[in-house]
Amino acid sequence: MKQSKSAWAEIHVDYLENNLRIVRSSLAKPCRVCGVLKADAYGHGLAGVMRILSDNHLVDMIAVGKFSELAFLNRERPGDSMEMLLLGAADTGEIGEGIREGQLDPARSIFSVYSMRQFQELESMAEALSTRIRVHIRIDGWNTGMGVCYEEFLSAEERIFSSGNLEVCGVYSHLYTSYSEDLELNRKQLQCFDAFIKSIRPEHRELITVHILNSALVFSFPEYCYDMVRVGTALYGLACGDGGRLRPVMRICAKIFEVCDVDSSAPLSYESALSQGGKRRIARIMLGYWDIPLLLTQKDVRICIRGRLFYLADDICMDNLCIDVTGAEDILPGDVAVLLGEEGVMVGEICERNGIHYVHSEWLCMTAGRLEKVYV
Repeated sequence: MKQSKSAWAEIHVDYLENNLRIVRSSLAKPCRVCGVLKADAYGHGLAGVMRILSDNHLVDMIAVGKFSELAFLNRERPGDSMEMLLLGAADTGEIGEGIREGQLDPARSIFSVYSMRQFQELESMAEALSTRIRVHIRIDGWNTGMGVCYEEFLSAEERIFSSGNLEVCGVYSHLYTSYSEDLELNRKQLQCFDAFIKSIRPEHRELITVHILNSALVFSFPEYCYDMVRVGTALYGLACGDGGRLRPVMRICAKIFEVCDVDSSAPLSYESALSQGGKRRIARIMLGYWDIPLLLTQKDVRICIRGRLFYLADDICMDNLCIDVTGAEDILPGDVAVLLGEEGVMVGEICERNGIHYVHSEWLCMTAGRLEKVYV
């Protein structure tokens, strides 16, 4: 693919499709799939990934983490019919203002309810606005303030499903232990959630979409898929206990703009280390730690050029870095340097070299928004 840019992130659409096929094939039964687009779609580009998923009908719903992301997608995709679930707890006044000013479409925006207090506030606001607001109630099995506990929900069940302006169309939970290796702990929590769901009256159960499985749980406990699963990490091909079947969607690239032989004592960064003299062959690219902070601030940073791995010549600057290509006379200006997404610079390899637990592998894809996303 010909590129005129100095640095970019390639997002491979066919890998997105591949990963979703694997997720669906892993489930115990057919159910809806919700694509999680929080944190700028894990660095893959919020609007771009939304467009791909919606236009190609790859998922049944998308989820975001922040109110600002929900409002952004309402503006960017005004005619889109894809339902959007806000996983985070938004301020009631913020939601009301967004609806009044036309920033949010209540027909396709769904909000998470974390407490009965929030439920009542949203209900009063919906009544004042003469509109119907759709919500998913988040359940907290540990009663830690991250949702409505089992007993509270069941005691208020009639009240919850008889609201005039608040439509409860979903119930879900999130297991923070889902990426741990303690499968028995996760199984016990899932069994508790399952017992809770079975306690909901049948006439109410048929009104709601139930979901608890995230990317890690999809592969470990597919029998608990219920009506929908949420996939973020798995969608983008990051490590999530999938057995290596998923394909990494992102490839971060930069074009070499200069190659030259320099004296080893020449400063190449803010605080260059003293060297023993001699010459080094240096390749420069216009990409720095502000573009992909975690990736470029780890130890042992490697860059793949022409299928071979090279190392940094010095510390990274905000906007550029130098690669030591000494002895590689075939490396020339215009060659593409790959920092993520090739053999030797895959997410799993970087995590292993730097002692990063795979639950945090998505950090490597976070960018400051400066890298243009190219959807391949």
